[in-house]
Order: sequence, then structure tokens, then C-alpha cells
Amino acid sequence: MDTAACKKLFDLCSQSLSSTEDEKFFEACQLLCSVIPTISDDVFGSLPDNILLDNLGNLLKCRLRNEQRAIVIDVYACLIEKHKSVSFLCKHNKNVYLLLVLLCAVEVRMMVENPQTNEILEKQQHLAACYLIIEYTIAAICQSDDLMDDDVSSILSKLIDMFHGCVFLIDQIVDNVEDKQAFDTVLQATVRILGIWLSQEPVSLQTAVRPRLNKWMQYGLNSTNCCETFKKFLEPVLKDYEEDDDSSLIPSTTS
Repeated sequence: MDTAACKKLFDLCSQSLSSTEDEKFFEACQLLCSVIPTISDDVFGSLPDNILLDNLGNLLKCRLRNEQRAIVIDVYACLIEKHKSVSFLCKHNKNVYLLLVLLCAVEVRMMVENPQTNEILEKQQHLAACYLIIEYTIAAICQSDDLMDDDVSSILSKLIDMFHGCVFLIDQIVDNVEDKQAFDTVLQATVRILGIWLSQEPVSLQTAVRPRLNKWMQYGLNSTNCCETFKKFLEPVLKDYEEDDDSSLIPSTTS
């Protein structure tokens, strides 16, 4: 698809995003989620950064049904994946972007804190979309000038609450799920995002994560599918905690 054809398609979809009451709303969102990942980087890079964003932002601020909110978030995730950044969202409308992050945190909590764990298998794709947005947000918090301290403060508590939900889900899968292999994809994605967060903010969840790390690592190392993910994203956290323990045993030389 060349630039002209791609822009025309986006313009048509954008018109359909003007109202959630139009049955074409879902069709447009689903089409975008299918098409955006297939667009070449050259073509996508030639499109305006703000394409689709005004109508998506207006939708995000509306009172949406759960399934409507989920599909709008999925479209945002596809755009962020193509940009490899959230900077374009911050620059276009920072308040809408912060709202998106808050909604993602709420969406994740709704999925991971559900005691009916099997239900999450039906929502794996949407969970992955939310995790992707959160992952790029963590990168923006740590590496970018786009987000100021006040912006970070506005979302930090919601993110921490969300990660407590992720801890709950990992425990549920490791301790209580019978068909554990069916949850390998969800478990790996959850361990990945939690590990990314802890690599930047190891203290924020220390009391929740630390007592569980050895149990989680033992499970991961005994799982063919999950082993590499657990080693990559949890071993560094475990090492950091152990180093903290060792340093606390060193006598102080100050008087």
C-alpha cells in the first residue's frame, strides 16, 4: 500500500470513528488493527504523526462501553508499535495520552485481578495491547523529556496498583491454575512487563515481589516455555535484592 492509498484509508476510517453509535465504528477499528501492522515503515513514516489522533482522542474522552474502550485502546497500541514511542501522543495532546495510560492501567487490573482466571485467555490480545502501551510509557518516564514530574505523579499510583494486580495474576497461575501451559503466553507477558518496571523502580513493589521471587524463579526455570523470559526479566531483580541484603550486612564506618 502506497502513501496516498494509506492516507485515504485512514481518512475513511477516521470518519467512521466520529461516533460510537455508528456500526461502522467497530469495523473501522478492527480494520485499523489489521492494517496498521502491515504498513511498511517507509509509508508509515511519510504519514502525518497526528493522523487519526483527533477522533481517537475524542472517543477516548467519551463514556464508552467496555468493548468499545478496549478496541480504541487496541488501535492506539498499533500506532504506538509502529512509532516505537509514545512521544507523538505526548506532543499531540498530553492530557489525552495520560488518560490513555490511566485507562490501560484500569483495563489491566480488571483482567488480571479477576478470580476467574480462565477468562483472561479470551482477552490475551487486548492485555498485550495494554502492556505494550505501559511498556512504552515506562520508557518515556525513564528516558524522555516529554513527561514532567507532575505528569508522572498523576499516573504513578495507578501503575503501582496495576502491578500489584500483575503480582496477583502470576501467583494465581503459578499456585492455582491446573492447565498451566495454557497460560504460558499471558504469564510471560506479565513477567516481562513487571520485570521492566522493577528494573527501573525496584523499591516500589519490593514488599510484594521479594517474598515471591524465589518461588517464581523455581517455577520459571522448570518451564520449557517460560524459562528464558523468567531468567531475563526476574533474575536481575533477584540479584539486586540479594545485593541489597549483602550491603546491609556491611558494618558502617561512619560515627
